[in-house]
Amino acid sequence: MQANRQHTYDVIVFGLSRSDNSLSSVTKAFADELARNHRVFYIDRPYSLKDLILLISTAEMRRKLGAVLFGMGIFKTQKIQTNSVIQVIPLLTLPINFLPAGKLFNLLNRLNNYIVYKAISKTIESYNVKDYVYLNSFLPVLVPVISKKYKYQPLLNIYQSFDEMSGEPYIAKHGKSAEMEAIRNCDLAIATSSRLCEKHAEASGRKVHLLANGVNYQLFKNACNSDLARPLAIQNFIKPIIIYTGHYSNLRLDSDLIKSICAEFTAYEIVFIGTSDTKDISKYELDKIENLHFIGPQNISQLPAYLKYAKVGIIPNKINELTQGIYPLKVNEYLAAGLPCVSTQFSKDMNTFEPYVYIAKSKEDFIAKLHLALLEDPQQKLAERMLFAEGNSWQKRIEKLENLIADFLYKRD
Repeated sequence: MQANRQHTYDVIVFGLSRSDNSLSSVTKAFADELARNHRVFYIDRPYSLKDLILLISTAEMRRKLGAVLFGMGIFKTQKIQTNSVIQVIPLLTLPINFLPAGKLFNLLNRLNNYIVYKAISKTIESYNVKDYVYLNSFLPVLVPVISKKYKYQPLLNIYQSFDEMSGEPYIAKHGKSAEMEAIRNCDLAIATSSRLCEKHAEASGRKVHLLANGVNYQLFKNACNSDLARPLAIQNFIKPIIIYTGHYSNLRLDSDLIKSICAEFTAYEIVFIGTSDTKDISKYELDKIENLHFIGPQNISQLPAYLKYAKVGIIPNKINELTQGIYPLKVNEYLAAGLPCVSTQFSKDMNTFEPYVYIAKSKEDFIAKLHLALLEDPQQKLAERMLFAEGNSWQKRIEKLENLIADFLYKRD
């Protein structure tokens, strides 16, 4: 069906990541790409009273004190990557995740929801927002959809799932049941992996559309052959580099496999770029491995330079319920950069990357395929890897989302 595309609309995004967080995220990537064609208002996840106490000495919190305490200066033009959005900072909320499900939690959560609604209302009134689409990106406990009782109704409510909610105990405590309600009550449900789509569709009895994670193709394009300075953090490394970008946690990554990689490839430096669970690093004695380095998080704009100076990118994920729902951001970044990649076969979606990615079915297979990847001439497969990644760009993902929105509005009208 050819949808009527005469609708123009703003987008209000509310999600897990804050707009000014230096790290990349699905929510920020969606907002950045949507901002090409729409005014985007990015409602930041509110700080709680607990956050205020923990962060009061930081420059970030001091800069936002007027906004979070008194509602002063809550709007700011914020550049994400390529495009700018209007950042909206809500007032402080109450830290209630520790409470059990029940009347007290529900009462205080209504108060927290009211605070977010007030930020949305102030945005709509201040910027004369008429028609808008509401996107809740994986934050189902707070305003999962705009209530039917709310004064300013959206054209439609979208709920996005990009991770297995039950895999993280903290967010699963209240988020698991809240997410299912969000999926049932929204107008358009989307998820970033085939497994999440299938699971949520079965549980909710409704269609959940696949919008997999993408890549900022122009940022990572042909990084392996680009004129990029060697990052300071790896400047003194003499050995060639095997790289991983993303969060390290034993919930997702196979620590035993990582140790085997380090033991097998002593002639290489194994570099992890991103946040990490320090308790897991100590527990599995990864901090004692001489050729394993945890560099820490880097702004996404710096990642192409790290990939340029690496030989192979790896995704040593465990195979479990949590990882089955993951479509990793990093895989298309590796491919766009022209970097060979070796991954475990942790999800159904990873099978779609053959023959562009070496997919391993066991620890021994991973080691063998990593040897193959290190021996290949990456220039031979450069063009096909880049072309495949370009087809998975954020631009392509948002084009699909805009078509889904247009179809919904066409059918409604």
